[in-house]
Amino acid sequence: MNTMCRSVLTVFVVLSLFLNSCTEDVSLPDNLVQFESESLGLAENESEITVNISFSRAVQSQVSIQVQLAPEGVAYATDFTTTPEAVGNVLTLNVPANATGTQFTLAKVPGALFDGDERIVFTIASVSGQLVIGTRAQLTVSFSEIVAAGGSMEINGGGPTYPNRVFIDLSANRQTAVQRTDWDLAFYSGSDFKVLLNSSNGMMARALDKTDLNAVTAADTAGWGQQLSLAAVFANLTNPTPEWVAQAITWIDSPTDPLGDPAIDPVSATASENKVYIVNRGNGPGSPAPALGWKKIRIVRNGNGYTLQYADIAATTFTEVQINKNAAYNFVYVSLTNGAVVNVEPLAERWDIAWNGFTYSTPFNSSNLGMITVPYYFQDIVLQNLAGVETAEVLTSSITYEDFTEGNLASVDFSGQNQLKIGSRWRSGGGPGSSPSVRTDRFYVIKDPAGNYYKLRFTALTTDGQRGRPRFEFALVKKGN
Repeated sequence: MNTMCRSVLTVFVVLSLFLNSCTEDVSLPDNLVQFESESLGLAENESEITVNISFSRAVQSQVSIQVQLAPEGVAYATDFTTTPEAVGNVLTLNVPANATGTQFTLAKVPGALFDGDERIVFTIASVSGQLVIGTRAQLTVSFSEIVAAGGSMEINGGGPTYPNRVFIDLSANRQTAVQRTDWDLAFYSGSDFKVLLNSSNGMMARALDKTDLNAVTAADTAGWGQQLSLAAVFANLTNPTPEWVAQAITWIDSPTDPLGDPAIDPVSATASENKVYIVNRGNGPGSPAPALGWKKIRIVRNGNGYTLQYADIAATTFTEVQINKNAAYNFVYVSLTNGAVVNVEPLAERWDIAWNGFTYSTPFNSSNLGMITVPYYFQDIVLQNLAGVETAEVLTSSITYEDFTEGNLASVDFSGQNQLKIGSRWRSGGGPGSSPSVRTDRFYVIKDPAGNYYKLRFTALTTDGQRGRPRFEFALVKKGN
């Protein structure tokens, strides 16, 4: 098989995963219900946290879960509350059909004072018939910041259609799952004025030589329906190759350095220099994967923030959204579904890595264009937080995961940081004739924003044979100052 055929087949397989995910027909084990971790901390500067309860798979009908509260040093309603409300120190959670988990919120009562030694022990006391209580049936929440010594985690990616992007904070032993269709654009909170696309949905953007949103019509995008999508790029990986295919890589943010080379040009202080972009919002989770639609957008500066203008392609009016930078977060996120600012990633200092499906890139050997790079969709990518997080890969041929200690940190190479430093390297396979699996010959060292060093290794690509729920274990190697 020649290079071109191998490249085409590889792209076909990964793109098929994105567009036509399917559920495996397997004999299903018990559907376990359990907390995502055994301990969490509610830091002094946090007013509330969300506690997640996960299922092994989606429930077929409505179920009910009762969680028992055992407060130590705090009193319900005086010091803390929960949503939903507890009755007699029991939380009742009614979960709808097709859910893959549930959650509740624990909040401090405004004005309440804490010494830091208070805690609440939550226990899953009973579940309805479809569910079986798992091993992590108890969770201790401390009213102080914790630095986890280690643990294991099943990433709540949501299953084989990978509906979630999941942010992971190792020191807090916490993960935050966000539906990947909740947002479209990420507005940078740093000193630059840059805007990123939602790579989790295969989003793409292409500039027009116009600056008036109302002057843009469907005629300006003639033929783009056969170009501005990951499926269109794949369909045209032929020999000879249409010349536009070589430009498609510029319609996504750089996979390794999105802020350094975004699809949307940096927002100029001179308003007349900011062009209109046509965006394909990509595809959401499902089989077949539903198209999220197209918009025309234009972004200008508004003081130290942004003004987003957006509309349907043929519209003669547009909507404006004002976006203020927030230095506590890497980005401020906006949904084009309703023009709203939405919560997506945690505080910049409160996450280390993130798991998701991702718009990646791969080489393609074209007979008429030569070797070009094209975008495609890749499942099970691990991104790192570039705001103070560093990662390094360690091969077990040099030292095993078990033997790695603080004394080995000096020999770890932390050079060349980018958001794909882990990326897809933790897994192998998935191309023609091969099944994806975890690479057992490596692990990772992660330095978090507080200076804590953790070692981490992935232990499973699937849970109960289902994609979208990989697992890992981690351990503290050196605590930060």
